[in-house]
Formats: sequence, structure tokens, C-alpha cells
Amino acid sequence: MSDVWNAEYRRWHGESTGVWSRRLAIARYGLRLALAGRVIRFFLVLAFSQTLLLAGVFFVFSQFVAPESALLDWLEETGGEGVATLLKALTSWFLLYPEICVDGVYRTMFFLLSFSCPFLSVVIVALFVHRLIANDLASQAIVIYNSKALTGWDYLLGKFAIVATILSVVWLLPVIASWILGNLLSPDWSFFWHSFPSLLRGLTVGLVAVVSLSCLALLASSLARKSGAAVGFWALGWLVLGAISSAVARANQAFAYISPFEAISTFGEGVFRMRDFVMEARGVLPFFDGFFAKTTEFSDASQLPVSNGEILAPLLSLAACCALSILIVSRRVSEK
Repeated sequence: MSDVWNAEYRRWHGESTGVWSRRLAIARYGLRLALAGRVIRFFLVLAFSQTLLLAGVFFVFSQFVAPESALLDWLEETGGEGVATLLKALTSWFLLYPEICVDGVYRTMFFLLSFSCPFLSVVIVALFVHRLIANDLASQAIVIYNSKALTGWDYLLGKFAIVATILSVVWLLPVIASWILGNLLSPDWSFFWHSFPSLLRGLTVGLVAVVSLSCLALLASSLARKSGAAVGFWALGWLVLGAISSAVARANQAFAYISPFEAISTFGEGVFRMRDFVMEARGVLPFFDGFFAKTTEFSDASQLPVSNGEILAPLLSLAACCALSILIVSRRVSEK
């Protein structure tokens, strides 16, 4: 026994790993665990399939400005002289004002993602939220994490990377992939430039949504004493916050941002500003009033079921939710 106590300390001469390697190790293991189920993989494929839908719309639009378009020829032969005249007018319209038309199509399609992505986010996170912090707290695995060369922030960053990576497939990947694919299929490289502002708008909304929802997912997972309860906290949290925000919004519209999804939706409206775009198109594009009146049931842009939203108030609300979530999660982790 004395030999053991008298043994000299030997310094480790092997290859040391950096702090980011340890954080990424947590993220890699968590991703493998979260993606183990077939159901979550199905919904992720469904979320990514939005890329094909958007790229298809962009491809069809690009055929209207292509010099020799088989699609236009087929539509003219099928629809007759009236359709041919309308299509030629639209083509001339698109070619004369590409900065409005190209940006308008991309902006509209990216804006429509804000209606499907929230639902997909709730379902997908519910399928793996119990495998984040709740599982570690219930199994006391958090004690092992704390005994390693990891700080609480290293642990939280690793867990945050898990949720953010998965939610990026829902919010960010369809925007980036469809923008690249749609422009590669376009007849002119100028499409990249004209649609770039829409890409920035889509990425801005997506980044805010991914960060906010990731923090809230960690919060729901950390509050559960049993791993299965995390799913209930996540689902009931959205229902309760949605009901409360709807009730108190009658007193003041700013209270509606108690619901993070309402805040994300309003922030998205403030970034895309679809009503302002319609008004701008009416002022720049000739014959837009007639086309707008014939293709929609609204006689004026002010009657559109979308608003310009706002940016500052919902963004501050989401920032407060993130800060509160990080504070609570860090305390829950440090207690163990």
C-alpha cells in the first residue's frame, strides 16, 4: 500500500482534446440519441421536403422568363390565344422588372414557411425533448458530466447544439437549399442577386426562431423530474402560453408576445413586410392593380390578411424568454 501512496505522479503525454471537442462530443452523442427513432426522422424528411416544393415553384417561375421554354409553349398550345397573350404579358412584365418580380416570388415563398415550420418544430422537439437534460437529471448522469473536465456552460452548449442542429433542418436548410437550387435552375445568373434580399430575410427569421425555440426546449427538458414529463411540459407550455397571450392581448397587443410563436410570427411579418411589398409593386409595375383585383378577392392591399408586423417588441420578448430559460436551466444543472 505504501508503494501506491509513494508512486510518482505522471503527467499525461498523449494528445489532449480542446474544449470545443468535448462540447461537440456531447452534441454528437445527443444527435445520435435524438435521431434514433423513425418517427422523428420521418418528420425531418417532411420538413426538408419543403425544399423541393419551393425549388419547384422557383423553377416554374424561371420558365416564364426563359428564352425558349417548353412549359410556355405547352401552356400556349393548351390554353389557346387568350392564355398565350396573358403569358406573353407576364413574361414581359417579369423581364422589365426583375428586381420586383424575382424578389417578390422568393420573398412570398419564404414567408409561407412561417406557417408550416412552427407546427413541425413543436412535433419534432416533442419527439426528443425528453432525451436532452431531463434524461440526464432523471438518471443522475448529470453527476458524471459534472465530474469530467466540463463546465456547466460546456454541457449547455453541447445540448443547445443538439436542438439547434435539428431545428435548422426545419427553418434554415429549406431556405438555403431551395434558394441555391432555384437559382441554379434559373435562366440568368442575375436571379442570385435579385433574390438575395429574400434569402437574408428568410435566414434572419430562421435564426431567431432556431435560437429561441432551442432555449425553450432546454427549459422544458430541465424542468421535468422524470424524462417522460418533459414532453408534457413542452406541449402544455405552448397551449397555455397561447391561451394566455390570446386573452391578455385584448388589453394590449404587446402582451400577445407572451407566446413565443406569436412573437416569432409577428417578427417574421416585420422582416418580410408583405403588405409594403404589394404597395411597392402597385406603384412600380404597370397594370398591377388590374391583375391584383382579378387574381385575388381583395381590392386593396390594406385588406390583405397579413400585416407588416413589428420587429423590436417581439424580438425583445424572445430575448427575455431566452435569457430566462438559460438562467433557469443553468441553475437546474448546477443543483445536481
